[in-house]
Amino acid sequence: MDRHLTSSQVVSDALESAFTTPARNLTKSRGKNIHRFASVKMGHRVSVESTLEFDTCFHFDFVKSITRFCSQPIRYTYVLDGKKHKYVPDFLVEFDSGEFILYEVKSDFEISKSGFKREFEAKRLAAKCFGVELELIEESQIRVAPLLKNLKLIHRYASLSDLTETQQLVLSILRRFGSLNVNTLISKTGISQPYIMPIICDLLSKCLLDANLEAPFTADTTLELSYA
Repeated sequence: MDRHLTSSQVVSDALESAFTTPARNLTKSRGKNIHRFASVKMGHRVSVESTLEFDTCFHFDFVKSITRFCSQPIRYTYVLDGKKHKYVPDFLVEFDSGEFILYEVKSDFEISKSGFKREFEAKRLAAKCFGVELELIEESQIRVAPLLKNLKLIHRYASLSDLTETQQLVLSILRRFGSLNVNTLISKTGISQPYIMPIICDLLSKCLLDANLEAPFTADTTLELSYA
């Protein structure tokens, strides 16, 4: 990719190929802590290098405007203090608008290091030269309570299976009555909370329901259909 950055078609091809052929293949070795995220959205495991990157995947998996994402996508060159350096971003994300954005994920400790801002700015400017934005995702944006906990709960019960009769029943009740909290759904379906919560989580993962995931997910949580 470095040799032909002026060609928009080459850049487009490189971004597309990143989803099947990453710039780096992450394999377990001494000193590396590789994690495999089972992505519902992508339908396969996404390999990442840290628990923070792993947690980032929960956000990517359930943000509706994100159509797909991959790790270790492309390699390019940036210049810092007159020297050339190779760099592979942590993620590439495609949005439903068709826009591609590269992301670097960093902990609060790494961001606080001397020289980090200068180095990241050099990487960002290099990406901008070939027409792609590089953005920073900070730890404080990822490990947000209780959002991350809720996303992990939804991920635990997410499936690729067709809707069950019980899920169809839940949707039909919400279609008839509008938004309802979980307690009311329990009353109308006769399904106890331990059994209905996984059903609801799967519907949330399928983007068929909406809920405020920035608040604790409880029996008082209000649910509504995410489509007309």
